[in-house]
Amino acid sequence: MHVFDVILIFTCLSSCSAMKILVYNPMFGFSHVKFLSKMVDVIASRGHEVTSFQPFHFDLKNTEGLIKNKNATVINYYPTNFKELQKNENFDYSKFWESSSQSNPLQETFHFPKTIANAFEKTSAEIMLDTKLHQNLRSKNFQVVLYEPFDVTGLYLANLLSIPAIPVLSMVRFDIETLFGAPSTLGYVPPDGSMTPPSRTLFARIEGIFRLNCHRLKRRLMFGMQTSNLERALGHELPDWRVLMADTPLMFANANPYLDFAVPTTDNVVRIGGITMNLKRKNEEAVPEEYEKILAERERTVLISFGSVVRSFEMPERFKSGVIEMFHNLPNTTFIWKYEIDDPTLQSRLPPNVHLRKWVPQPALLADERLSLFVTHGGLGSTMEVAYTGKPALMIPIFADQPHNAVMLARHGGALAFDKFDLADGGKLTATIADLTENQEYAENAKMLLEVLRNQPYDPKEELLKRLEFAVKFPKHRSFRPEINQLGVIEFYHLDALAVILITLLLFLYVFTKFLVFLISKIVKNKLKKE
Repeated sequence: MHVFDVILIFTCLSSCSAMKILVYNPMFGFSHVKFLSKMVDVIASRGHEVTSFQPFHFDLKNTEGLIKNKNATVINYYPTNFKELQKNENFDYSKFWESSSQSNPLQETFHFPKTIANAFEKTSAEIMLDTKLHQNLRSKNFQVVLYEPFDVTGLYLANLLSIPAIPVLSMVRFDIETLFGAPSTLGYVPPDGSMTPPSRTLFARIEGIFRLNCHRLKRRLMFGMQTSNLERALGHELPDWRVLMADTPLMFANANPYLDFAVPTTDNVVRIGGITMNLKRKNEEAVPEEYEKILAERERTVLISFGSVVRSFEMPERFKSGVIEMFHNLPNTTFIWKYEIDDPTLQSRLPPNVHLRKWVPQPALLADERLSLFVTHGGLGSTMEVAYTGKPALMIPIFADQPHNAVMLARHGGALAFDKFDLADGGKLTATIADLTENQEYAENAKMLLEVLRNQPYDPKEELLKRLEFAVKFPKHRSFRPEINQLGVIEFYHLDALAVILITLLLFLYVFTKFLVFLISKIVKNKLKKE
């Protein structure tokens, strides 16, 4: 590199003043924390001063090494009851194996918000009452707070500190986009497990309206209950979360337009899905030696992992029986199953083509050409990983956004969505996995999607950084937010104008018809007189 080039780079770097950014990174869900931690790394790599504030709602494990940039600062905040959290199971996720909340959205609408609000209540109250914490954070002169909107404490903390706040959604969508002017996705995104247009039936469209309104009610209840808990702890009312949340020039979402459904949106909803992936080259992580031997056993190898939240060993017995039947039906395929405990009884029921592992090097295995198929729960992290490695996938969603992710990936032709309750049907599971591993069309479609993602015309990391720097410089910029969104439903959809037009047309038609009848009767009378 020439001396002139070095001077030019130094000049550019020195001209870009480093921002001071606080990332409110609540410890409640590993995939959420992993995404926000990666965001911290990306922003810190730009030379900005980033602090990850990490309040523990649960005793979340394996989070220490997620932030890799040494220039980033981590502040862990433990509630006074943290020892109790360490003793107890944080939350019984095993019930989601049997849960039918996806087919009964009303059940989830009223259960989920209360569960979240109760889990966050203790830590959130202590954060908002901790004056020493507030003094410490104020002393750092942060210019902006990035927060996960599942926990509105980050929003209210930013308001307390008088710092602009930007929501960062670790999911593809959560319907807060409408606060930023984005129109409804009704008709563009299918309800959970439903068909996409043009195959969608009238009943499915009615169901879509019902589910959308259930989802919106769930969101309002979740944020409203958290706000009420904080108000009770503080002893006074807080500003409306909707007003505070919308008081920013943009929001970030973990969505990628080349993977996601085509949806109407506005420029202030910034889609940065892919910042956790390497767009330039394949994952170069080496496969451990023990997996080298496993991958060489047979022509086809399948990886099965249901993530770190809903675990395989908690699977209902009838589901396990269906999976084991499938193993026996496909003796020429090797299976690597992430199974989190030692279980001699289960091991004795397995054929020799199955390998149980408590932990698997998932990114490395997905990047290996010898892996034929990934069977996954469809968490967004795993969905991104399999899409960016060009592997076919069998998506078996368990709860939350996983049904959405399953249909989202399956529409590209390299994956199939599979009902979790069909795991009990070993024959159906066998036929599905055999189809995915033997039909080369799935592999070809998966590789085509990989090529699209590799060649997408913008870099999500650069999009994140440039839009964040712009928002810090112009925190009150609102030109991307359509003013029509300030209107009510009637004005928004022009229902009053359409009603006036329809009434006018009907009135005109009525007058015209009366005139026509009068004219015809007049002509008939004149004709009769002449005769």
